[in-house]
Amino acid sequence: MMNNKNKETKDIIIQHLNNIFEIYKLFMINEYKKIDKLNYKIILINSVLNRSIAIIEAYKQIIKTNNIIVLNSLTRMQIDNCIFLYGIYILLENGYEVEELFKNILFDNKKLSDYKIEKQKLYDTYIISKINEEYNNKFEDMYNFYCRFIHYSDSALLSSILAKEENVLEFGLTKDYSRFEHHILENGKSFVELCKFLLVILKQKWKNIKINEELQ
Repeated sequence: MMNNKNKETKDIIIQHLNNIFEIYKLFMINEYKKIDKLNYKIILINSVLNRSIAIIEAYKQIIKTNNIIVLNSLTRMQIDNCIFLYGIYILLENGYEVEELFKNILFDNKKLSDYKIEKQKLYDTYIISKINEEYNNKFEDMYNFYCRFIHYSDSALLSSILAKEENVLEFGLTKDYSRFEHHILENGKSFVELCKFLLVILKQKWKNIKINEELQ
């Protein structure tokens, strides 16, 4: 049974996520005001924010159930949005154009790891190291932790076992995730900050992206 304090905590996290949706909308409105026609940059940004919103909406529903395994998987998906935005920024800084990247994604399903900067492939680990280097925000630690919930790992084993008392473990099939409720506050805070960080990358790294070709 959820106590009132935990319910209030979850309500606060959900409200923060609702506020982020409004912030995303305001950002897009301001971006649209800068242009006369649609361009490749704005569509890429819109697609990432839409993906982020879908993840946020799922998170808001699942946080009520304490299903930490799925919540952490959603957080890992949000990390992927940040990796994509920063990875595109790296490519743009190294001579690529946003129009070219857009078309490669749309028509050829090209991934960041298909590109090289000198001899370095743009794997997640490389992009993450660059984010960590610039923002010093333990992004790499977050990535490694949340990957454990996407891929089968010790997290799957540990989350299936319940310590009833000293030297007594209980395991079995269950749809009751109340045992994870004490993790929800920190989990939710991390997710909220990650959703905000998405905009930090857009505002700081994408603001000077030049558009050489309008949509026909």
